[in-house]
Amino acid sequence: MDVAQGDFVRPATDADLNFVRGLSNKVFSVFGDYDEMVPHWISNPECVSAVYIKDGTRPLGFVVLSLAIGEILAIAVTPESQRSGIGSALLHYMEFMAIHRGLKMLTLHTAQENEAAQAFFVKAGFEVIGDQDNYYPKGQTALVMSKVI
Repeated sequence: MDVAQGDFVRPATDADLNFVRGLSNKVFSVFGDYDEMVPHWISNPECVSAVYIKDGTRPLGFVVLSLAIGEILAIAVTPESQRSGIGSALLHYMEFMAIHRGLKMLTLHTAQENEAAQAFFVKAGFEVIGDQDNYYPKGQTALVMSKVI
């Protein structure tokens, strides 16, 4: 996807925490309480995070990568903006950051029931390497996916 003129991906800052908390609550609540956990990851020095900004001012998505374990901890796009390339832009940005930091592979977890996310990650080059029962706070199973970068 080409980022539209006036749109960009940039590192997340403390000023983004309310947006991240609200979007986390909206899109991850089916799996558990992530509205506090995800902002904690953004402020963690072992993580790199980014937001997608529309028209230079409006955040529409975010992504968080743990540098310590090479794992995409969270990626989310506002529901009304999904399937517009924003997730791909965020993922590409984070892959670039991971390569720049010397990582050779990325991993992530996605809910076994979240077929849309699975299709997105497979299209981005990830493959399922296993599963984890009771991974999410509400007990759902997660698929573990990885990608060589």
